[in-house]
Amino acid sequence: MKIRLVILAALVLPPQLFAQELRSGVAQLKDMQGNVLVSRESGLGAGRESLRLSEGMRVITTNKSGVTVVYDDGCEVKLKANERFEIQTGKACAALAALPESILATPAGATLAASAGSAAVFAATLPVLGGAAAGLAALRSLRESNPVSPS
Repeated sequence: MKIRLVILAALVLPPQLFAQELRSGVAQLKDMQGNVLVSRESGLGAGRESLRLSEGMRVITTNKSGVTVVYDDGCEVKLKANERFEIQTGKACAALAALPESILATPAGATLAASAGSAAVFAATLPVLGGAAAGLAALRSLRESNPVSPS
């Protein structure tokens, strides 16, 4: 009987302690639609309306979801589908509102073009790309000239 009580207490106490810890946060979730995840050092869990958020926690929205993070000072940060946001303090509301970022992978070519910003910088990368292509061609030629198994 005592063993069952110890096991039951072990299963019940950690979530209660976690919930008490979150009440002391600096913000909360509002207007949740769809699946919203909240991450911490200890793991990842489902978000819920009015969940308290502490500095350093991350809020992640999934496909077809959204949420608003409302700071205690009234600042609101809206997250659209497939975005992440880390709870931070000491920044102006406008700076916080600009922090949500996409969790979707960006194709390498789009990243290169976006980071280049000008035709001159993009043109400067072309010789590097040409050198890489020449290196790949040399490796291919070498691989094709060597037999795979001894004759």
